[in-house]
Amino acid sequence: MQKDPKGSRPWYQEPWPWLLMAGPVIVVIAAFITFGLAVKSDDGMVVDDYYQQGKEINKQLHRDEAAKAMGLSAQVLFSPDMRQIRVITSSRQPLPAALELLLLHPSQDDFDQHIALQRTGDNVYQGSLKPASANHWYVHLQDQDKRWRLQGEWRTAEGQQVMLGTPALTPVEN
Repeated sequence: MQKDPKGSRPWYQEPWPWLLMAGPVIVVIAAFITFGLAVKSDDGMVVDDYYQQGKEINKQLHRDEAAKAMGLSAQVLFSPDMRQIRVITSSRQPLPAALELLLLHPSQDDFDQHIALQRTGDNVYQGSLKPASANHWYVHLQDQDKRWRLQGEWRTAEGQQVMLGTPALTPVEN
């Protein structure tokens, strides 16, 4: 290769063209990575038929009214190791031998848990759960026939218990 008599180098040996091309190349690579993440991940919050789902939610409101008419309330206690749940209920009507507790994550339905609770004493139910690391949960207590339900929110930083319904119970220590 023959050197230019003025002492200049070919363009590809200069640092400035490479520096100027680096920005657009990085943006193109980032765009491909972002596209890959968007295609690979599931957006569980978006539903196809949000109108129909909204109508279903309105149909469920009668379950909350049924729980209120029963004078139903519950205290949900989580064990320190987050493997056991105890539910203490109060109701004007007798409750079935088995109940369901739903722990629903606000944004990722992969974390949701359906826990079967069995009666272990008068108004006391117990069940097991899988440990989860989320900080916020929606808690639903319901009968297996889905005639009534109690709802609440639980933030793990606020303690290991949550009250559902009208708080008619005094707190119980684990």
